[in-house]
Amino acid sequence: MADFNLEDIEEMTVELELEDGSKLECEVIYIFEWNGDDYAALTPTDEEIEELYFFGIAIHDNGGQPEIELLQIEDEETLEAIADAFDEMLDEEEFEDDEEDAKWDEFINKKLED
Repeated sequence: MADFNLEDIEEMTVELELEDGSKLECEVIYIFEWNGDDYAALTPTDEEIEELYFFGIAIHDNGGQPEIELLQIEDEETLEAIADAFDEMLDEEEFEDDEEDAKWDEFINKKLED
């Protein structure tokens, strides 16, 4: 299997359709594992909107390139627990570029091998 390129995720944007039918472009800022499942944290590319969205994710191998499928989180309690876990991770993380890159690469390559 081809090695995963971190820039594929770091520069990934997705377009979300909101409840009112409008579209919102977001960037994937972090992918993490919690309670055995995988999640993505997204934020709007419009810097005037300060929101954070969480989705479950499934990572598929698409010809050697990762393809991420966003999964809606329906349960409010689960969503709150994921947001809390994300906040705790940010509090504990030391975002040093080399270490962060290695964690991303290890995480994605592990998921693509499953």
